[in-house]
Amino acid sequence: MLSKLEQTRAVYAGKHHAIDAFLDARQALLVEYIQLAGFTPQRGKHRSLPCCESIQHFCNNLVDYISASHFEIYDHVMGAYESAKGEQLALAETIYPKLRACTDVVLRFNDKYSNAGEEDLLTLDDDLNRLGPVLETRFCLEDQLVKALHIVERLSDKTTTQN
Repeated sequence: MLSKLEQTRAVYAGKHHAIDAFLDARQALLVEYIQLAGFTPQRGKHRSLPCCESIQHFCNNLVDYISASHFEIYDHVMGAYESAKGEQLALAETIYPKLRACTDVVLRFNDKYSNAGEEDLLTLDDDLNRLGPVLETRFCLEDQLVKALHIVERLSDKTTTQN
C-alpha cells in the first residue's frame, strides 16, 4: 500500500493542495496501521497486543481520514464532475457507492475499537486483517477519483484557455 501511495504521490504531488494534504494524511494512517498490525519487525521482541490508547488513537485518525475524504476531497471532486460530462462523471457515479461501502466497514471497526477494553483486543488481529484489504480497495478507488479529477481540471483549463 505504501508503494502504491508513493506512485500516486509521484504523479500528483504539487498539482493540488487538497490532494497533497490528503496523501499526507493517508501516509500517516498507513504507517500507523502497519505499526498497529505488527508488520514492522521488532528486534529480539515477540509481538504483543497494542495498548488500548494506541488503538483509540488509530481509530480517531481513521475516522478523521474518512471524514476529510468525504468533506474535502469528494466535495471538490463532485463539484468538478458537475461541470464534466461523460466518462469522468460515470466514473464518479460508479466509484462513490464503493467508497461508501468501504466507509461502512471502517466505521464498524471504529465502533468496535474506539473504546476497546482488554477483552476486545482478542479479535483485533483478525479485524485488522479484514480492515487492511478494505483500506487498500478504498485507496485504489480514491486514486481513480484523483486521476479523474486531474483529467477534468486539465480539460477545464484547456476549455477556458480556448475561450
